[in-house]
Amino acid sequence: MEDITLSQCLKGAWRDAASALRHMPVLFLLVFVAVLATGIAGYEVQLSAPESAAFLSSSMSAGNVAQATALGYSATSLGISFVQCLVLAALAVQVIRFAMTLNLEPGAHSSTPSTRLWDAGFRRYFLLCIVLVAAYAAATIAVVIAWIGLRLAGLSSGTAMAGAATLAVLAVCGVSYVSARLSLLFPHTAAGGRLQWRAAWEATRGHFWVITTTALVAILPIVAIATVLSIIAEMLVAASSIGSLTVGLLVVQSVATLLYTATAATCSVWLYRKFGADLTAQRG
Repeated sequence: MEDITLSQCLKGAWRDAASALRHMPVLFLLVFVAVLATGIAGYEVQLSAPESAAFLSSSMSAGNVAQATALGYSATSLGISFVQCLVLAALAVQVIRFAMTLNLEPGAHSSTPSTRLWDAGFRRYFLLCIVLVAAYAAATIAVVIAWIGLRLAGLSSGTAMAGAATLAVLAVCGVSYVSARLSLLFPHTAAGGRLQWRAAWEATRGHFWVITTTALVAILPIVAIATVLSIIAEMLVAASSIGSLTVGLLVVQSVATLLYTATAATCSVWLYRKFGADLTAQRG
C-alpha cells in the first residue's frame, strides 16, 4: 500500500484528468459527439412515442398498441444506452491507461498498459460495467416485485410504497457497497489485469468509506458546475424555445458526463495505487 493521502489522491485525480483532456482532445471530442448524439436520439424517441402510438392505434387493438409501443421503445432505449455505455467505457479505459503512464516508476516500462482500444483489458472492463448496470437493474426489478407483492397482500398504497422505498434504499446501499469493494477491478482490468474478484475484495477490506468519500469528493465539483450551468441555461432560454433549452441541457449534460467519466477514471487509478498493491503484483 502506498502512503497516499486523500488530498494527494484528489489533486492527482483532477490533475491527471486535465492532462488527459489536453493530450487526447480528439478522443474527448469524438466521445462528446457520440454522447450528445445518443442523448438527442433518446430524447427524440421519447417525443415520438405518443405519435407512434396514435398511428398504430388505427390498425391495432388498444392492448396490442400498448404492448408493441412499450416493447419497441424499450428496445430502442436499451440500444441507445448500450452504445453510450460502450463509448464511455472506451474513454474511461484510455484515460486510465494514460493516467497510469503518468505515474510509472523508473524501470516499470515492462508493465506499461496497452494503448489498443479493443483488447482483452477493454473487454473485461466493459464486462464489469455491464455487471454493475445489471446489478442496479436487478435491484430495481426486485423493488418493483416487492411493491406488487405488498399490494397483492392487501396493504394500502401508502404502506406498500413506504415498504418499497425502504427496500430500494437498502438495495442501493448494498449494490453500492459491493461496487466500492470491487472498484479496484476497473483500473486493474483496464491495465490488462484479469478479473481477480477475491483479491479485489480483500484489498479493499476496511477501506470502504475512504474509497467512497474520495470518489464522491472527486466528482463533487463537476456536479456543482453542471448544476449551475443547467440553471443558467434554463434562465437564459425563453419558455417558448423548449427545443433550444433541451439541446442546451443535453450539451451541458454531455460535457458533465465526459468530465465525470475522466475524473472517476483517474481517481480510480490513484485509489488503485493506494490499495491495489496485491493486484498490481498479480498484473505484473
